[in-house]
Amino acid sequence: MYVTLFNVAGVAIVAWLLLIFLPKWHVTRWLARTEVFPVFLSVLYVVGVVPLFAAQGPGVMRDFGSAEGVTRLLASQPVALVAWLHILAFDQLVGLYIYRDNMEHRYVPLPVQSVLLFLTLMFGPAGFLAYYLLRLARRGRAAERAAAGEGRGPARGGDAVAPLDLEASSARDARVGLLYVLREERLLAALGFAGLLLGAAGFAVMLARGRYVPPEGDLYKMVSFDVAMGVYLLTLIFFIPLSGMSQAARGRLRWAWALMTVYAYATENLQIYRGLDPRFTRAGSTADVLAGMLLGIDAIGLIVVFCLVAFRFFFCATRINGTVLLVAVRYAFAATLFAFATGLWMGLVQGSRVGAAGNLLPLHALGFHGLQAIPLVTLLLTWSRADGRRSRRLTHAAGLAWLGACAFVAWQTALGRPVYEPSAATLSAAALLLAWLGCAAAAAAVWGRAEPRRRAAASA
Repeated sequence: MYVTLFNVAGVAIVAWLLLIFLPKWHVTRWLARTEVFPVFLSVLYVVGVVPLFAAQGPGVMRDFGSAEGVTRLLASQPVALVAWLHILAFDQLVGLYIYRDNMEHRYVPLPVQSVLLFLTLMFGPAGFLAYYLLRLARRGRAAERAAAGEGRGPARGGDAVAPLDLEASSARDARVGLLYVLREERLLAALGFAGLLLGAAGFAVMLARGRYVPPEGDLYKMVSFDVAMGVYLLTLIFFIPLSGMSQAARGRLRWAWALMTVYAYATENLQIYRGLDPRFTRAGSTADVLAGMLLGIDAIGLIVVFCLVAFRFFFCATRINGTVLLVAVRYAFAATLFAFATGLWMGLVQGSRVGAAGNLLPLHALGFHGLQAIPLVTLLLTWSRADGRRSRRLTHAAGLAWLGACAFVAWQTALGRPVYEPSAATLSAAALLLAWLGCAAAAAAVWGRAEPRRRAAASA
């Protein structure tokens, strides 16, 4: 009976397909309005849970209060299948909520809505959380616009903050703009520098006592994580003033980001110093396993925060609309998505190893360094006031080269082969990185020739 209910429930995938791929179709709107499929799944659930509850009696409710009891319940096939019907029904209710709310208010574009619905289908609460945060950000921006219309605030929240000067007349002016952003985002900047300090301290400990802390701790991984997180924070905070976010939205983003970063630092460092793998421990207690699971959720939260910032540059008005720097930022964020996808890949395989000798860490690092490498080319060209057409060509070339290198490294890794092993994939990746280097050298040469002229003009 329960297997039959499970098979019949599969029909509900039709509703998800319509919500995701045909959101404007009148049939989809009717299904969302009438809630046919959640009702259908609820009926199947009642058909399954009533005889199950009658057979096991009210005493079964005692098992809901402990992890061991829930584990024991779900070890039974009938209970597990009924619980699955429970999940299917509520996931679809959440999906309908997102669909109806966004179709009415259009907090996010329809393609983004479809991505969020797919995320809800696969990882229910994560999809809801992503939509909630995006909606929160858009509501904050709408409130700022309304205040501006009534003469109580700036036309755009981001304009109230002194920006990073993209048209700086000198290197000194550019440095002043960078220092301003560090002061404005001092909380995140402090956490970024904290990562570098933690990495330095961990490196000193590693030199003094060796790399490994029995039974599972690896100080090198901890140092790499701390430094990478610090550099990532210190890079991404410079994009925030350019995003056009309101002050309120930036405040919410800042605190959520800071709290998740603190938890990541604390768990990574404390667990490794205790000799445990912070993510996939086999020697730790139940609390350590739970901490690792929370670290995984924390990582997903950091991805959501990044996507909130990236969303601005792909779909909303920003302070750099119409400039070539926007093109560079989009390429940089696409490269960073490679890094996050690699992190999820490591989570699935529970480590960094793939196949016989593949290692995901080089791809992870390459993706994140796109945040610095691609915009650097464009900033040098912008500060040198280079010809717009030339700047655009070099930016596209640098961005495509970096993304192509990420793709070829991913190919080599998926084959289970090390990135230093000669192959078509690694040679292609090396050639593309050399192409990026050529773009960077050309941009630096243009900037170097223009700097003396700017100094002479400034002194005059």
